[in-house]
Amino acid sequence: MTEIELNRFFDLRRHMKIAHHIPGRIRLKIGVSALKELGTVNKSDVEGFLNEIDGIKEVRINEAAGSVVISYAPGRVAPERWEQLMHADRKQAGPLLESMMKPGITKETPTTATTTATTFG
Repeated sequence: MTEIELNRFFDLRRHMKIAHHIPGRIRLKIGVSALKELGTVNKSDVEGFLNEIDGIKEVRINEAAGSVVISYAPGRVAPERWEQLMHADRKQAGPLLESMMKPGITKETPTTATTTATTFG
């Protein structure tokens, strides 16, 4: 994960909230405020970023509903980590997020993804 991707996550995180969570599955809602402030939200960036987290099984984005459903292995991603990731200040959440990345993925590891601008709302 690059520093730019990390910054983009933190920019987007301000507009996300946990809508529903059971161990192994979490639904995040992305507010329309994200588009007002950020312009566009890149679907492939969101998917690519989340798929770098160790234990992620599937990421589904519903653009019309402005939601992201993440299926994950609760034995590899502790359910309480999501709350911490979403609500901790950036100084705490950054290292937490880095600790959740798949082996070999670091802040300096660039990812490649096809960019597809999307609108949530």
